[in-house]
Amino acid sequence: MGDPTIVREPHGAPAASLELVRARAGGVSRSTDDIAVEEPLEIRLNGWRWLVTMRTPGNDADLILGLLASETVIAKADDVESILFRRHPDEPDLANVADVQLRQPLGDLQQRLARNQTLASSSCGLCGASAIEAIRHRTASIPPGPAIAATAIAALPDQLHRAQPGFQATGGLHAAALFDTSGGFLVAREDIGRHNATDKVLGWRLRNERTGAAASILLVSGRASFEIVQKALGASIPLVTAVSAPSTLAVELAQASNMTLVGFLRGRSMNVYAGSERVTDLEQLGASLAEPDSDAALAAAAVELIPRAMRSMLDAVALKVSLTDWQALTVGERTRLLALVAENGPEEFARYLHDRTVARTGRAPRPLRPRPETPTS
Repeated sequence: MGDPTIVREPHGAPAASLELVRARAGGVSRSTDDIAVEEPLEIRLNGWRWLVTMRTPGNDADLILGLLASETVIAKADDVESILFRRHPDEPDLANVADVQLRQPLGDLQQRLARNQTLASSSCGLCGASAIEAIRHRTASIPPGPAIAATAIAALPDQLHRAQPGFQATGGLHAAALFDTSGGFLVAREDIGRHNATDKVLGWRLRNERTGAAASILLVSGRASFEIVQKALGASIPLVTAVSAPSTLAVELAQASNMTLVGFLRGRSMNVYAGSERVTDLEQLGASLAEPDSDAALAAAAVELIPRAMRSMLDAVALKVSLTDWQALTVGERTRLLALVAENGPEEFARYLHDRTVARTGRAPRPLRPRPETPTS
């Protein structure tokens, strides 16, 4: 046995160029922009129609394997005999049906998968305690270790940013990446949904057992939700990191499963919500951030607040940024924005601001509401 046979996997572009009307300081113009692609993928298991998921085309076989592993349907890639991609009868332009042949019959598994899909699509789903108990019943906790340096964790977002060509083009794709215990980059994948991006890297790991075995850290570009931690637990990845906030249920699952969960991983700062014993040199990292005489500290202090010139440019491009979001950017990013202000490049300023704010906070800058006109007497 070996990896599954994959037939006619689609290789769709992650972005499409679309026409739009662009309103900026100085007027309105017609233009084009790269937009993230979102298409359905129907997955069938041994002939049974399991689910339809919305995703960005690309690495679809890895997405399917990651989904199956997350649902504990498979433990390794060769549990799947084949994946055949074919066109949907109602959508002939899209190769968006995947027929997955498992090496074992579905049996009672079909009932559990159908129940999980019903819960996932309902408004309430499982309550927190029941969800965690159900997962712990079928998934073992993570054993102790390994030790991972805080400085290595702090360097992860910059590595992920360099591996996001789709996001650079569209500003509309999430990403997930896997790293080894030293913070060495292994793989990154992009998708319209961060859950799909996570499944894609976990599917890659199943298909690349020798390289993927080193994966100890998962980084996601947005929030750390319950489902993200659940997927990492199913793959026995001990450390989950996110550039934005975790949910309460994500923290509870990480604590119950002996995992490490890091949120608000921005610049060289981070919050460790669970499993801090795995993260070494946290105090040294904190001390380096607090060193008042360092050049980095002086530079950070100079751009800690939003300068008046920056606010004027925000008015010019009709955007607003909170102080919290401004401080979530790295010192280098804030400095670059101020340089764009000095260069009076509003379009490049707006694009760069959108790019870095989404990367650091998981949300775009808000549009500036026009001031109401003052009535004349």
